[in-house]
Amino acid sequence: MSLTAKGKMVRASSTLVAFSAYGASLEDAVIYRVKTKSVTAENFFLSTRFDYRLRANNTWYWYSEASWEQNLPIGLDSRTSLKAGMGHLFLNSEKSSWRVDLGVGATREEPSNPPVGYHRDFGTFNITSNLKHRFNENVNYNADLTCTYRLEDTSDGMYVLKQSVKVAMTKRTSLSVGFDMNYRTRPALLSVRVFTENDPPEPLGNILVPAKKLDTVATTSLVFVF
Repeated sequence: MSLTAKGKMVRASSTLVAFSAYGASLEDAVIYRVKTKSVTAENFFLSTRFDYRLRANNTWYWYSEASWEQNLPIGLDSRTSLKAGMGHLFLNSEKSSWRVDLGVGATREEPSNPPVGYHRDFGTFNITSNLKHRFNENVNYNADLTCTYRLEDTSDGMYVLKQSVKVAMTKRTSLSVGFDMNYRTRPALLSVRVFTENDPPEPLGNILVPAKKLDTVATTSLVFVF
């Protein structure tokens, strides 16, 4: 029996500075500076999981999991999921472990721009895999793969791969380098502002465009253990 909790926060923003000048002559020109700040990456993830072995040394177990996620750049205000199912531990040694789970769940998904007729609550079928490997006493690798399908329409799938390499620096600190990949067969919609081609441009309104199917995030973090 084990209980685990995970949390992750990624936020990055960029500022674009544009210069322009107006005047009756070059000597009388007045320079204007306009700053535009935008969020280039923002992802928050929290989860807790409970595992229970069917027998003390058995490789079969059942699990339950709850998670919450927000990813604004890909058009996701929030996603809350509850999952439960069975799993099998295929590898369990001092250096490596590998497990695969099958289960069902319930999800409430709140897109930033929901399409007409969108159902925010739906059931899911889930396949998850976790691989851990310890190269030595200081270097550890972890990979989590999650495949989620809507029960009402299995062609709508989400695939998330989270990888990280953690290098111990001291007894209480370590450096973690991660690379996450999120693929959605039916990506969320993003609101894009449209301007005229006049100088200066004038706003016309907003249109909805689909986000990229594949979203990737690379992270570097310092981990403290208390």
